[in-house]
Amino acid sequence: MNELEKAKKAAEAAQKALAEAEAKEAARQAEIAAKRAEREKEYAASFLSGWRERAGKVGESDPKTEYDPNTMGFLEDVIRAVTKREMRRVVVDEAQRSERILSVPSNQSTVPEVRHYAFNAVDYIGKIIDQEAARRAGEFAAELEAEREKFVNGS
Repeated sequence: MNELEKAKKAAEAAQKALAEAEAKEAARQAEIAAKRAEREKEYAASFLSGWRERAGKVGESDPKTEYDPNTMGFLEDVIRAVTKREMRRVVVDEAQRSERILSVPSNQSTVPEVRHYAFNAVDYIGKIIDQEAARRAGEFAAELEAEREKFVNGS
């Protein structure tokens, strides 16, 4: 037998071994997928039967949804910003009064008119609350998805 024939037979044997290995792997993957689909249905049925109770418990003594002063630091920043604005207004008002007392003509006044800044603290805080709530709900959703995946994967 020459070298070419030997190489062809070796290649055919390797191809046959590869095909057998691929078939075994495909069967194994199909079995895994079937078990996973079965566990997914089992999880879905279990979750569906108790979702109302679970939904009712969401937030009950959950440390992720209870007030935490450490997450409310932004509120102090908002208060400080609004306070500074109001304090500046008080200073400007007093400077204007001083000019009036000293009879400074309006064309020589160095004090600007009081500007009212539109700052809706409630809307600002509401936006921050909505963003934080969405972040926390996203974490909860990821945990719930991980729980489902763990069950479905048989872990």
